[in-house]
Amino acid sequence: MISLDQQPSVLLTEEFPLVGMDFSDVLEQAGYRVLRPAVMATEALSLLKRETPTLAVLGIELTGSSCAELVNVLRQRGVPFLVHSGCCRDRPLADGLQDVPWISKPAPPGDVVSVLDVLSMAAAPVHQNAATAISARQSE
Repeated sequence: MISLDQQPSVLLTEEFPLVGMDFSDVLEQAGYRVLRPAVMATEALSLLKRETPTLAVLGIELTGSSCAELVNVLRQRGVPFLVHSGCCRDRPLADGLQDVPWISKPAPPGDVVSVLDVLSMAAAPVHQNAATAISARQSE
């Protein structure tokens, strides 16, 4: 059993609370520790004041706010992230996100987990225990 401090942590933002809760369950079953699904960028920024996650999944059409500041904080801290959104990549809302993995909604949750696994392994020098945990889960 992996202890909580060894699990890779994920900041999850999702504009629909029920979808966020379901997605959180999927990520936890895949071996990730989710920092509560956030429906607003301000809520996610508040979570980042307490902890820097290993990874992040961003829905960029958050309730009542833009995620530009959130993206900047994640980049400054070196947190790998992917976008999981119904927004098209060519819309102004997606400016500055052309260099990150993008999964269009609707998508099977397993697709997001697979990309997170790859991002986690890419961050392995920083989070060696997290990558080892993911590798063990994938070989099961």
